[in-house]
Amino acid sequence: MSGQNRSRFWVGIALISVLGVYLALDSRLVTGEDSYAGANKAIDEWGKTYNLLLNEYFKELDPEELSKASIRGMLEGLDPYTSFYDRRDLSQLRIETQGKFGGLGITISKREEGQPPTVMSVFKNTPADTAGLTVGDRIVKIEADSTFSTHRMTLSEIVDVLRGRPGEGVTITIERPGLADLFEQPIVRARIDIESVQVPGITDPEIAYISMSSYNQSRFTERTPRELKQALEEAVERGVKGLVLDLRGNPGGLLNSAVDVVDMFLDPGRVVVSTKGRRREQTRKHKTETPAVVIDLPLVVLVNGRSASASEIVAGAIQDHDRGLILGAQTFGKGSVQTVRTIGPDKALKLTTALYYTPSERSIHRSSKRRHRAGLELTVSDSVRISVYQLMGLIGEADRREDVVTDLEEQFGLGRDQAEEVLNTRLDDLVGLGNREEISSPKSSDPEQVFKTVGGRTVYGGGGITPDVIVEPERPPRVVRELGRRRNLYFDFVVQYAANRTFPETYEAWEMTDEVLAAFKTFLADTTHTKGFDYTPVAGIQLQELEKTLKAADMGASDSLALEQLRKLVENRREADFEAAKEQIMQEIEIELVNRVWGTKAKILASLKSDKQYQEAVQILKDPEAYREKMKLELASARD
Repeated sequence: MSGQNRSRFWVGIALISVLGVYLALDSRLVTGEDSYAGANKAIDEWGKTYNLLLNEYFKELDPEELSKASIRGMLEGLDPYTSFYDRRDLSQLRIETQGKFGGLGITISKREEGQPPTVMSVFKNTPADTAGLTVGDRIVKIEADSTFSTHRMTLSEIVDVLRGRPGEGVTITIERPGLADLFEQPIVRARIDIESVQVPGITDPEIAYISMSSYNQSRFTERTPRELKQALEEAVERGVKGLVLDLRGNPGGLLNSAVDVVDMFLDPGRVVVSTKGRRREQTRKHKTETPAVVIDLPLVVLVNGRSASASEIVAGAIQDHDRGLILGAQTFGKGSVQTVRTIGPDKALKLTTALYYTPSERSIHRSSKRRHRAGLELTVSDSVRISVYQLMGLIGEADRREDVVTDLEEQFGLGRDQAEEVLNTRLDDLVGLGNREEISSPKSSDPEQVFKTVGGRTVYGGGGITPDVIVEPERPPRVVRELGRRRNLYFDFVVQYAANRTFPETYEAWEMTDEVLAAFKTFLADTTHTKGFDYTPVAGIQLQELEKTLKAADMGASDSLALEQLRKLVENRREADFEAAKEQIMQEIEIELVNRVWGTKAKILASLKSDKQYQEAVQILKDPEAYREKMKLELASARD
């Protein structure tokens, strides 16, 4: 072992020894037992194992990688939210909690392996926006250096190179649809502030809409309370009659930010959330402290299955204090609190230190009982779980790896890197996932256990927040899903369609027409655009199976006339499917086109036009009697 490695080894042993003594003392204080002996024995065994591997394994091992592997091994049997953070993870965590980073102001995706990344969105008033980057641009090189040819780099590597200190310049080579030649674009990095609260515009003159949703990739950051307060004050100044707060797809974030958000809707002194942990300082009640910004304004909070953690704290507090209606679908069910502790210069542990409970003392943490019924699940992030059964189904149905990645992105809202990580999960790593999260179920995690709100309404523990008004999103027709999931053809079309066209200054001045749909059909007819994809209706799939059966039985020739008639019927069915789904197809095209031309805020406005949950919320808020009746019905049910 080199001198440097020996030094790092013994420093690591010393740090772990100190940690072991701390843990042993902590355990003795809690249990009253002398745990020094057991802890020292475990540390001694770990040190001997580490030393043997480092010095006698048949090939040389990297001490740092071996140390990381041992830490990850210790965490393997714990809950999925306790994890090891390296330098890159910590950097991403700072971005997620602070809502800012040094970069260009774009989101990118590697839509096909071995191809350069595509710009998926451009933030307004950022260096990328000023430089004229647009959705659909492909970044071929960075610094015109073959070392940074993005064809061979992973998405994470590309993001790391593009980010940097504000004020530092970077030159990227762009391939743009509609232009014959590549071009170089120098850009000076700046501090990018990620807005966690988005007000896209006036969606209804009587109702204020505030997005803290996946539409604008929102999380609860240090910026959130300040941004929300400004949005609420502007809504009050407008004199609106109701408010829609959209938390759909928000995976959570900082607990303190969630408390500060609830503070804006309730009187001071109200309990927002209780945390209960092993250590005394982890057990406390978080209460509102300042006067509410909007105390009487009727409120509907939108949630769905990917609203998690801090989003559920907000929804639970609003519901338990009868401050507003929760509308949408059952939330994710993450009722635990994580704390980040540094264990090295660029390393940390994010460990679960407490469970949280809503004001009515219910836990919304998903219990092992519910997990068992749901089968094996892969926890991808704080707000996304994927059924292993579904994952295997996607893999089995797909012709190419890229199809599975696209499906994971579209169906579960994953980023490209997350989808790749899921697909790279080894089968043996999936063993035991059905029980991994729940070493012990928290108190009141039983979904059958009944709790009461301040006004006497009945609510339930376990498995997330059950909305007061359940409105499940409509499942799009099969042809709509196929066009989006298999190749994301809507995106490819609008990039080409917008390349050589001019548009009005604002989205409000533009109107979707049948001409755009006709152009889309022409686009689909060219297989060079669709990479060979051809929509096959269900009847067509059945016909293909029939033809295989007849061929195997050597009966195809005798039934050729009947088969030809069936093929014509299938072709008619294809046209009928397109016609029946015409409105939904146009909506999908409009959403993508609006994002390409006018950006995120306009995309939100376009999305709300066909949003069943949002429209139901507006309808309730615009009818004061209906809003009161919803609350009264719940109260009457609770009293019965």
